[in-house]
Amino acid sequence: MTRFVVACMLGGLVGGALVGLGEVALILSTSAEPEEYWLVPYAVVSYGLFGSTLALAGALVRAVSGRERSSSVRGFSFGVGIAVAVLSVIVGRYHIIQRVFHEELILVSPVGVAVHVGLCVGGVVLAWLVARMGRILYAGVAVWGVLAILVLALAGSVGLALATSRPEGAGSSVQPKATASGPNVIFIVTDTLRADALTTYGGASGQTPHLDAFARDGVLFEQAYSQASWTRPSIASLLTSLYPSVHGAIHKMDMLPDRVLTLAEAFSAAGYWSAGLVTNINVAPIFNFQQGFGEYHYLPPDFYFWATDSSTRLAIYKGLRAVRERFGADRMYFYNYYQDARVVDDNVTAWIEQSPPQPFFLFIHYMDPHDPFFEIPYDGRAVARASTPEPPVARRDEMHRLYLEDVSYLDAHLGALFDRLRTRGLYDNSVIAVVADHGEEFQEHGGWWHGTTLYDEQVHVPLIVKRAHEPTPGLRRTDPVRTIDVAPALMVAAGVRQPQAFMGHDLFRDGPDQWPVYAEEDLEGNVLTSLRVGDWKVITANPGNPRGLRPVELYEVSSDPHERNDRAANEPERTSALLQQLAAARARIATGHALQPIEGPANAADRRS
Repeated sequence: MTRFVVACMLGGLVGGALVGLGEVALILSTSAEPEEYWLVPYAVVSYGLFGSTLALAGALVRAVSGRERSSSVRGFSFGVGIAVAVLSVIVGRYHIIQRVFHEELILVSPVGVAVHVGLCVGGVVLAWLVARMGRILYAGVAVWGVLAILVLALAGSVGLALATSRPEGAGSSVQPKATASGPNVIFIVTDTLRADALTTYGGASGQTPHLDAFARDGVLFEQAYSQASWTRPSIASLLTSLYPSVHGAIHKMDMLPDRVLTLAEAFSAAGYWSAGLVTNINVAPIFNFQQGFGEYHYLPPDFYFWATDSSTRLAIYKGLRAVRERFGADRMYFYNYYQDARVVDDNVTAWIEQSPPQPFFLFIHYMDPHDPFFEIPYDGRAVARASTPEPPVARRDEMHRLYLEDVSYLDAHLGALFDRLRTRGLYDNSVIAVVADHGEEFQEHGGWWHGTTLYDEQVHVPLIVKRAHEPTPGLRRTDPVRTIDVAPALMVAAGVRQPQAFMGHDLFRDGPDQWPVYAEEDLEGNVLTSLRVGDWKVITANPGNPRGLRPVELYEVSSDPHERNDRAANEPERTSALLQQLAAARARIATGHALQPIEGPANAADRRS
């Protein structure tokens, strides 16, 4: 029996390691080249240990039931089989739901049942094949041979990780192709910052004094709207001036494709040195957001369970983190989630003090005030989406208070950054833009967080642009603008012609001041679109969406800015007209064409057929 149990655990190690290597192959073949390859030994060890634990449990069950076998060959075969059967189903389910169904698979449905039955059958068949091969292997080399193979596999994976990992911040080695003479461009994106969290946008007095002062030096756009309500598609739109459905970085497994032209590539082609400094895993090199940058510095958090950036894509890490977040997060610290504004500021300062080539394009992404919402000063208290996906409504005021504390923390560090730029002589004569990727919901429409609606609390963002020696400081623009318009504005402000591939337009161009504002979302089963035309906004949602949104909603945002009064049922003609405009906008975008300005009256939806 002892020989059987030991051989069974050894088989579980082998089976688990094989499943882990299979997932590694899938990830590497469908992702951008990572900065490091620790996912290989991480997968071998973590899946191997998990498989061994499963095999031990199976062996003990057989022992208790009186069905144990004294043959170590049988034990090894049994261990390999049970590890492969269970783990292949778990890993396969995770990747199919993420990659094929984009988290929209309903378990209790014909498709859901078919998928899970197919996974189970496939797991059993794969386990049988691997177990048969394992029996032959074990019979040929016995226990010490199998152990030697495992040690060699682990050593080889560690060696691969060491040999192929690149230095952090190596970027894509894109060099300027010309000599530029324009001003430096500093593009600052703050994560999850609602427009109304800033005093200058109507927030509490004294909440954001440094951003308010920056607005007095630049031009503030009162009605700026993101084209998506979560990070990856939104920042991809900021960097490419393309709608999410065009650039394709929409779902959690999607990366920024090589085919798109990024702002960094456009500036590099114009003779600028381009650098990025980010701390959100959604824009890490594994998702190809370093594309076009001469140097790209990703500041990773201190991941749980000794994981690295690349290994966080493994299904086993997702599961371990979910368990840890839900049951073991009594104290939370920012460095386990991201690097905060202080750390980002320190790294930006160090970069600037190295006297980089000029002119430069510098992209900075701050994670504050993204959840977890931390008590400031830090004391371990926080509220996180991962551990508390559906907080009680009674916690709204507490969570909003913490969020605003984090906003003020960000504001203080942005102020310190602006002071350093002044000290270095880089503030007045540089183009500087501050924008958020999306907002955050605090029960305005019965929910929390972001990424699941297109209401204004999730898509209305602050946007302030200060051109070099700004000619109209303190100007407040009231016309609706889109975040895809930021990239063209930065290029034109730097004296560089915007690429034809960009679908946005220069924020400061002369011409129509009314453009349709289109947004789209496809996350966690919520497939949404919206179109704002003049005073009206229409929103569509897929039937049966997890958020419970109505298929069509209509709001007169000029008189109902918080989108409380759905007018779709009471104004069918207007709803139909806006739905037709939305369909036309989607069709135009799908063919790669930019939306056209609104002609005639500001409220085009008022026209009747």
